[in-house]
Amino acid sequence: MRASVCMQRAGYPVAGGPCLRQHWGGAGNPLFYAPAPMHGVLMASILALDTSTDACSVALIHAGGVQHRHHLEARAHHRLLLPMIEDVLAQAGCAPADLDAVAFGCGPGSFTGLRIATAVTQAIAWAHDLRVIGVSTLELLAAAAAKDAPSAQGVITLLDARMGECYWNLFLNDGGAVSPMLDDGLATPEVIAGELARRCAAHPGRWRLLGSQWLPESDWPRVAGVDVEQAPDVAVDARVLLELAQSRLLAGEGLPAREAIPRYLRDERRWRRLGDPVPG
Repeated sequence: MRASVCMQRAGYPVAGGPCLRQHWGGAGNPLFYAPAPMHGVLMASILALDTSTDACSVALIHAGGVQHRHHLEARAHHRLLLPMIEDVLAQAGCAPADLDAVAFGCGPGSFTGLRIATAVTQAIAWAHDLRVIGVSTLELLAAAAAKDAPSAQGVITLLDARMGECYWNLFLNDGGAVSPMLDDGLATPEVIAGELARRCAAHPGRWRLLGSQWLPESDWPRVAGVDVEQAPDVAVDARVLLELAQSRLLAGEGLPAREAIPRYLRDERRWRRLGDPVPG
């Protein structure tokens, strides 16, 4: 039975804090998420998947346990994603109909990767009447980078968009929880450098820069009271997505399957939602 149904029948509230607690350490596995107690609120069952970068990442929380599969291989999402989903569901003893929601990294990122994740998310959610939760790829990266620096003022996230441009955003950091300062953007490094200087000046302190290879150090913000440091590279991880999606679902932010839409930023080709008329 779905957790949401159990909560409703038991009279439990459907809003609350994060359902996952993060643990650091462990050889070859620096990120490990385990269920955290919800103080009387049953945990929802959520499948999380991301193929917005070279990483293909899947995570599932069900019946108090977390399953995770992660594989880094460019242009392999089309053959990796479905078997990875089947694997985590089987390991958890969970059928798709037992889920409460499907979460996905909605971009920006790889055009093909975003379409794969969106299509799979819509197919599962549509077939089983599930809610969907899309989370920005840049936010997922920022959230991972902020976890080991809870005292940092914020995180600057850059992602290669090719053609001499970057996807980018700034995120304020509140003890490891990040919130975007802007809508995700697409610009040249020169334009980004100017925006960073202006935005960081309004929030002095220590900032972490993720994706520094796309912005020369000479273009880092040079503002009084602002200290920019290079953050270690991190990969998009579905366990981070799972943590964010859990709290958002319990806050009532899930959407119908047809609203699972990729965020391209550059490409003007429109994603046709389920149920939209086919162009003539």
